[in-house]
Amino acid sequence: MMNSVISRLKGFWPFTIKFYAFSFMILMSLTFGILGWGMQYKLDSIRDDAAKRNKESATAEIRYVIGHIIEEINTRAQALSVQDETRHQFYDPAYYHYWRDIRILAGNVFPSFARAVELYNSTGQALQGKTLGNMPRSIIPRHLQNYVQRESNRYFIYLFHPVTITEGKHATTLGYIGFKLDLIDALKNEQRFNHFSVDALTIRLADQERIPLDQLFPFINFELTPNRETLELTTSIERFQRQILFSMIVLYFVFYLMLTSILSAPLRRLSLHIDNLRNGKGGLLSPSYTKSLPLAELEKVRISLNDYQNKLEEMHLNLNEKNDELWQLAHHDPLTGVYNRRGFEEDWKHMLAVSSGHRLGVALILFDCDHFKAINDTYGHPTGDQVIQAITRTLQQTLRHGDRLYRLGGDEFATMFLDIDKDLAVHTAERCIEAVSRFDFNSLGIKEPVRISAGLAFAVGTEPETLSKLPKQADVAMYHAKRPGKSKIAVFDQEMFTNSNILFSNSINNLVFRVMSNDELLEMHYMPIANLATGQVDYYEALVRIRDGENLIMPSTIFPIIEDRRLESEFDIVVLSRIAKEIEAGKIPANKGVTFNVSGPGIIDLAVQKKILELAKYLDRYKLIIEITETALITQLHVASAILNNLRQKGFRIALDDFGSGYSSLSYLSNMPVDCVKFDVSLIRQLFDDSRQSTIIENLVDMVNKAGYDIVAEGVENEAILERIAELGFNRGQGFIFGRADKICRELPKLKFFDIRRELPATKC
Repeated sequence: MMNSVISRLKGFWPFTIKFYAFSFMILMSLTFGILGWGMQYKLDSIRDDAAKRNKESATAEIRYVIGHIIEEINTRAQALSVQDETRHQFYDPAYYHYWRDIRILAGNVFPSFARAVELYNSTGQALQGKTLGNMPRSIIPRHLQNYVQRESNRYFIYLFHPVTITEGKHATTLGYIGFKLDLIDALKNEQRFNHFSVDALTIRLADQERIPLDQLFPFINFELTPNRETLELTTSIERFQRQILFSMIVLYFVFYLMLTSILSAPLRRLSLHIDNLRNGKGGLLSPSYTKSLPLAELEKVRISLNDYQNKLEEMHLNLNEKNDELWQLAHHDPLTGVYNRRGFEEDWKHMLAVSSGHRLGVALILFDCDHFKAINDTYGHPTGDQVIQAITRTLQQTLRHGDRLYRLGGDEFATMFLDIDKDLAVHTAERCIEAVSRFDFNSLGIKEPVRISAGLAFAVGTEPETLSKLPKQADVAMYHAKRPGKSKIAVFDQEMFTNSNILFSNSINNLVFRVMSNDELLEMHYMPIANLATGQVDYYEALVRIRDGENLIMPSTIFPIIEDRRLESEFDIVVLSRIAKEIEAGKIPANKGVTFNVSGPGIIDLAVQKKILELAKYLDRYKLIIEITETALITQLHVASAILNNLRQKGFRIALDDFGSGYSSLSYLSNMPVDCVKFDVSLIRQLFDDSRQSTIIENLVDMVNKAGYDIVAEGVENEAILERIAELGFNRGQGFIFGRADKICRELPKLKFFDIRRELPATKC
């Protein structure tokens, strides 16, 4: 019959697939509409509602019963806590075991599911050393918390109730009553549950694991008790599903017959034509293709396919050009135009394949902009992008023709060399650093100098294991190059790797983080600073150590972690708190001075400023000097200057530490409110060089001295240096000749130098 209908339609204009599908959809809509309405009604109105009510009722039962249990125990505990007999135990626990075992537990003061009762004093210690029923021997009153603990296959609630005495308006806590309750027995003791089985109730806890009582409910698992409504619903749904399944089989069979008769044959021909096109044998489809069946969509497919085939050749011609463009986008950085990390990784794999097994030198250099985050945060991201672009152009112009530059991300760049010796690679890195340092970043509005650091790793192709580690080694070298006081270029050696492990050591990291919450772990050492006119200690510099058993963790290990984790301000607060405690304890002699370092980020941090101002109460007995380390970049100079001026008005003195080793010595000196200038040890050592550098430093000392600053020499290790700095007009000295840093503030040893009276400028600090 279907074939006869189709043959009659052949002489008419082709109908759309929608026409054929519409008739079938009407039949399906009528059938599935009735069946769907019935299923939706039964599922939504019976099963979902019944299940929801059953689960809500079960949850409400559990919450109510547990809450009632806790309330009952707390009520009885309150009644027990006001009894004289109970309070007497805290004063004289001689009969404590009799009171606990006979009077309370055996006397049925509490329900049978109360497995143990224990008293604790006000510090949280059990009144007797041996507790009952695995009760804890001590608790922490400040963090007192009720909890649930699994022991074997039982679950116990541990409750703690304070015992207080009220005298007038004041309440005194004598101690605490602790209870151990069997949760399952307590539930069984309360009532018979209608919606779930207590025997099947479990809590998702491992053995001996505990959770706070108020977080218990998400961990409870229970099985709902089947009810007659649920069983009837299940039977009804299964019967209804069988009816739907039978109806769907019939409808799909009819639909299958219609599809095979109307679409199968022409679509098979279309598929065969596409296969021929894939093999390069097909041509255009002729109009006779759609005459076998009057479908307008098939005619449209024929026309579209022919159009596509005509344009396919044109598309192939443009494909290579698009692929090249896509490769450029995937392997180049959009901001700078140089190769990106993907390009680096592909070239690095190729470099390894070419050099492995051959006696070819391979060098990898990583470049990183110093303090780029501070520049980016201060001047904004558009200016930061201009800095990155300027560094990129400078590096490209400095590298040899053909050398590739890669931007790995942020302010990190890389370049690699094949068939090169180490000295040439180092020289190339030096030229790049020098070129960037000469670039005029003032034209971009950057007031501070912009510098880059370089980490270099070198290996020979005959060392395949070392060759594959070059990226990691270059990264370690970069870390060392960026550390304060180090050269701006570092070549990897094995000692660096050993030292770098400190930064990533879990134990050291954990120890530093523990210090943030407990300043008692800090051990302050004090180094004397001598007055060169009197030979007496004027003040002591507070230096940070962390005690780890018998070992002392030194600043060279501590501060890289602090800086890497951006914890400068938090660490400043901890150090200031520790100094305040040691002043309060009298560890620093009265009428002396104490200097302490504050980081660049800490100076502009409100919490650090508040902590410094808390030290002002000691200014009547101590001279307090804030040292600003010149190697810490302070981008908000005007803000920092205003803050330091305010601190000076409060009575603090300001010292510029490590003068001559940082970013812009004279710029800091002219812009910051400074009273004392501490010349870095690197400048002091150069005073003995027979070069122009020594003359420059001498004139610098004279200039700073005449400008009215107190000047302090660091690194005074012998009498030759002592004589030299005295001749140049230094007011004070600091170094091993006067004494090493120690936990005790020591006076100076007697030195021959001070046997001769010397006229030195008066000091302000």
